Amino acid sequence: MNRLPRFLLGVCLALQAITLRAQNVESYGIFGGINVPITIDQGLANDPRYISKFSLRGTPIGFYYGYDRPGMGFFVSPNYLTVGQSYIITNTTGGHVGTRDINMNYLSVPVGLKFHLNSMAFFRLSLVAALDFSFLLDATETFTHSASKLRYPAGVSVPTDPGYTVVYDGVFVPDVSDLVHVSKDKFNTFQLFGGIGLRFDLDLSDHWSVMADGRANFGLLEPRTEEYVNQLKNPSGPVDIQGNPGAPDLYGSRRDTYLSFTLGVARIITTKPKFKARQSAPIPKMSYPKSKKK
Repeated sequence: MNRLPRFLLGVCLALQAITLRAQNVESYGIFGGINVPITIDQGLANDPRYISKFSLRGTPIGFYYGYDRPGMGFFVSPNYLTVGQSYIITNTTGGHVGTRDINMNYLSVPVGLKFHLNSMAFFRLSLVAALDFSFLLDATETFTHSASKLRYPAGVSVPTDPGYTVVYDGVFVPDVSDLVHVSKDKFNTFQLFGGIGLRFDLDLSDHWSVMADGRANFGLLEPRTEEYVNQLKNPSGPVDIQGNPGAPDLYGSRRDTYLSFTLGVARIITTKPKFKARQSAPIPKMSYPKSKKK
């Protein structure tokens, strides 16, 4: 009958041992992943030439440093990041004739906090909140399409290059490949992303762990320069198809967002116990007076 109490006592002691083993874990490592970029641009959304397309980028790739304490931790993870969505170019009958590709390459430095959702020593599930300081390395927007007829909206200039011909129901355009439409100088050199998501760190041993991170990231700043945005707001370029001053694109505020998924491996370089065992003073022995023999 006494086996059940002993079993329950063993379970309680095991759970207590897991809790007491909660550690401060310092680690560094490498990671790689993918991201799904989403460019939110009302100007492109209103242009009949473009349809948004699912895009996948093979970044971020970088380094990780983290420090975890019971309950929370922090990290910094400098990485190489590429964002920017692709758009399908459609002709006047709705056929797909090419793509418009937005590419922005950043040196990105996310700094964030981890709020642990459990208290296990070897497995940490965390809510992540981060600010991502991103410095532009390169950026372009390019056209690749076959010779076709496109519907330019009013307010957008038709290029004066050979091969572009305006007709009553559209514009004949030539075959082009990776034609630069927006160059690097039209983009801001700094971007700030805010990110929130979930991650886990699983310790394989006292020295190594694996990590996985899923995060939604939101661009807080307009990625293009103020001068270029003003050019879109106040058309002053070559005349459009209606004879009015034109601009390279329809104006619309833009924000870059992306969903990122990463996997990595980390080396644990420091572990410290959360609790220190306390030793109680020994209980003094009781002495009794010896009885006298009669």
